[in-house]
Amino acid sequence: MSATLVPSDEGCGASTASASNLQKVRKTRTARLVVDLLQTYARPLSLQELHLHVRERLPLTAYSTVYRIVSRLEAEGKVTRVDWRERGSRYEWAELPHHHHVVCGMCGRSVDLEDADLGFSEARIRAATGFLVKHHSIELEGICPNCQR
Repeated sequence: MSATLVPSDEGCGASTASASNLQKVRKTRTARLVVDLLQTYARPLSLQELHLHVRERLPLTAYSTVYRIVSRLEAEGKVTRVDWRERGSRYEWAELPHHHHVVCGMCGRSVDLEDADLGFSEARIRAATGFLVKHHSIELEGICPNCQR
């Protein structure tokens, strides 16, 4: 017995779907592929990049399907949105250790940085300001070694 693939089945009627239907949507091939891509890529991906990668394996998948999957994963706290100003939002798996990015303003290449790489310390910020930092995000933009040539 062979299964019929319907890559765009994510979210059909999702606005009125019951919790049990949403549970079923999470297990589609497209959703599993999006999760796999986000867990394995070493850099944040845009929705467009995710859609292109998904369509390599599931060619009939609609952009809106990938958008709904990523939006749901973000709402569930499984995916983190990284906003890169004019380059738009990128998404990465939320279970990665906390980090920041330095992004090439010319080609878009990104490299992960840890707080220690930046000399950042929430404890030092609290000592200097009295603030209890609940979240921080540091965005650095520059020109990568390849684009400097």
